[in-house]
Amino acid sequence: MSLSPQRRHEIIDALRRGTVPRSSLDAFAVGLDRFDGTLDEELQKVKSGGSQFKAIRGEYGCGKTFFARWLADRARKLGFATSEVQISETETPLHRLETIYRRLMERLSTDDTPQGALHNIINGWFFALEEDVLAEGTVDSKDQQALFERTTELLEQRLAVVSKTAPTFSAALRGYREAQARGDRPGAESILAWLAGQPNVAAASKRIAGVKGDIDHFGALSFLQGVLTVLRDSGHPGLLVVLDEVETIQRAL
Repeated sequence: MSLSPQRRHEIIDALRRGTVPRSSLDAFAVGLDRFDGTLDEELQKVKSGGSQFKAIRGEYGCGKTFFARWLADRARKLGFATSEVQISETETPLHRLETIYRRLMERLSTDDTPQGALHNIINGWFFALEEDVLAEGTVDSKDQQALFERTTELLEQRLAVVSKTAPTFSAALRGYREAQARGDRPGAESILAWLAGQPNVAAASKRIAGVKGDIDHFGALSFLQGVLTVLRDSGHPGLLVVLDEVETIQRAL
């Protein structure tokens, strides 16, 4: 395969530091081609609306992280979004789903955005909603107010299932879009940070979207379901999540 000079330098620099590069791993992966058929089949099942789970076991240094990042790189090239969360007893324990969700959003990646892709994904979703509204033929593209209102209605319809368990998810998206429409960029970014599970978001920004508090352990899975809905609705076939260093929980047992 052909790699740009910049990409080659990034790979070599990562290997020099003793870390695993986050993309283009197929440029130097050896011995993994025997998994291609099975993994592609399972990614296709996810693309069709299913789900898959894999656990990778092995001794320290045997290549578990390399394999996981190679698979994530492969999934991104097929249009998937991916994220990697390193499990930690203190920072991201498995029993605190709100911290898992926050790290997952921080490291959300797509093929064209190596990290922090939530902003582009949300904006791309709003664009897709507007395109769907215009395709209906009931709203003139020049009537921005009518387009905004009908897009908001469509937003609520698409998130109806999520709103039953996490009504603040759609409220935050609505507030984010309204702040953008007003030209309130700081307010919009603060709402997006709250939506991504970041703590310490100013109360004034939360009031813009009509939300309170922070995303907790019980709301994290509902918010993740909302993110999955947005991903699929904006053209991504699914989300691949890597939970690395899970064996550290053995020390807490």
